[in-house]
Amino acid sequence: MKRQWLNFLINPFEWIAGFQALGWGLLGMVVSTVISYLSGWHYHGLLHFGPAPNPAWWCYAVEHLVVWIVPATLFYLGGLILSRSRIRVIDVLGTVAFAQIPFIFMNLFNMLPPMQNLAKVDMNVPPTELLAQPGFLVGVWLSLIGVIFLVWVLVWMFKALKVSCNLKGYSLGILYCVAVFGGDILCRYLIGLCY
Repeated sequence: MKRQWLNFLINPFEWIAGFQALGWGLLGMVVSTVISYLSGWHYHGLLHFGPAPNPAWWCYAVEHLVVWIVPATLFYLGGLILSRSRIRVIDVLGTVAFAQIPFIFMNLFNMLPPMQNLAKVDMNVPPTELLAQPGFLVGVWLSLIGVIFLVWVLVWMFKALKVSCNLKGYSLGILYCVAVFGGDILCRYLIGLCY
């Protein structure tokens, strides 16, 4: 039983896909959006997070939708080109949405007081003053712990691509890198339009 649970944490897409994954993923996205709104931390892209000038609730919703739709679209289009299998849009959308559920935990970290203080720090001061600000180092350490959840999302997105597009080898690795890094750039551009 423990091994099965561990396998689920590493690759849930052996058990969940399609509409079920999409439903859970969208629910996770709503929860993550609410937590982001409450904490004031924005998604600047797939790999970039922090404070932003627009505190409107719709901005948080748009950020989450963009961070989901852009990589899912790139996965789907790349899968159509590189895979010999029949690819279902619902599987790609569902698995990518589900893969982003660990963002909830990262967003919960951003609600902690040291992270809130870190968001208010003026980064234009000299390093000695920066380090002397209360809670700065604690916030930095907590943000490093929060990176674990980002890595978890990225691992799940890799597994989502592998399962939903039935890819292996170089084509899997290349498409994943292009979709994640290129998707981050595209997300940053699209989300930047909200500010």
